[in-house]
Amino acid sequence: MKIELKHFVIILSILCILILYFLSTISQPQKIEISQLPNFEGKQVIIQGTVTEQHITTYGGHLINIKNLEDKNNSEAVVYVEEQTDVEYGDIIEASGQVQRYNEEWEIVVNNARLVKIIQKWDNITFPLWQLAENPEKYVGLNINISGIVDRDYESYFYLLDEEDKYSIIIYYNSEIMQNFSQGNNVQVTGQFQYDKEKMQYKIAVEEKNHNIQIIKE
Repeated sequence: MKIELKHFVIILSILCILILYFLSTISQPQKIEISQLPNFEGKQVIIQGTVTEQHITTYGGHLINIKNLEDKNNSEAVVYVEEQTDVEYGDIIEASGQVQRYNEEWEIVVNNARLVKIIQKWDNITFPLWQLAENPEKYVGLNINISGIVDRDYESYFYLLDEEDKYSIIIYYNSEIMQNFSQGNNVQVTGQFQYDKEKMQYKIAVEEKNHNIQIIKE
């Protein structure tokens, strides 16, 4: 009888563990695409995207705009975090929170900064020039990491060519960037992809502390 009771306790313990595991799996937020947000209003979800805008509110919250660059419809959403995070323009992030509609926009409300994870830092993502040229509007405002050859170097800007000499873009840099490069150098550029309305041209601005121009040693 004692042996049977012992077996019963073991079986009951296993069943309890299985039930708890099942409950934990169904309680986990579902990972969805940005375009699916309207179908999950009021529910907890996990979402992933590239940071296109971000700023701190007057109340200390963090508003982060994200976009799915792979989506042909350029699906976008706002992630509102009640605490400040260390995300930057161009980072790929994953956020877990509740879906709501606010000011005609879909928003994911996150109550803890730890629920915002940086999947990949922007400066670890290298974009070829042809990719920027094909869909430039997708990348406006993002921090960009790109490489190429210095061409037509001037006092505060130069043109960057790809290795095939097919695509080029103008690079503007401020006076704090030491010009240790010259025409013909192969360089790595980290800066913000922008559109200059006055000159009607796309450019990369190297002007923040996390931006730089470095010679690639062959």
